[in-house]
Amino acid sequence: MCRSAFLLLFLNASFFSQANTPDQRPGWVSEVQVTQIVTVATGGINVRVKPELMGCVSQSGYGQHYASVSPSHPGLNLIQSQLLAAMLSGKKIGLYFTDKNCLVTEMVVYN
Repeated sequence: MCRSAFLLLFLNASFFSQANTPDQRPGWVSEVQVTQIVTVATGGINVRVKPELMGCVSQSGYGQHYASVSPSHPGLNLIQSQLLAAMLSGKKIGLYFTDKNCLVTEMVVYN
């Protein structure tokens, strides 16, 4: 009984610790909070969330913890306003990455 409980705890810990790792991309990263928004020189946006992302390749060299919205994204201004609203209100968001570099193409703000 003790062994099976330990195994269950280990599997649960492994599952939840992988929630925002590169293995999850492309796809959705859900239930994260915006901690920083950066407008980069090219006109794009970098966003840092909590829990932290790992292994991203962000615009302008901000590092592996930042997801990016391309300056050519047709919804750039909408995404930027939703990120700011979510950060100021403390709402959680979901980001959809199209590649392993954390390029954001869609987002959702949770109630």
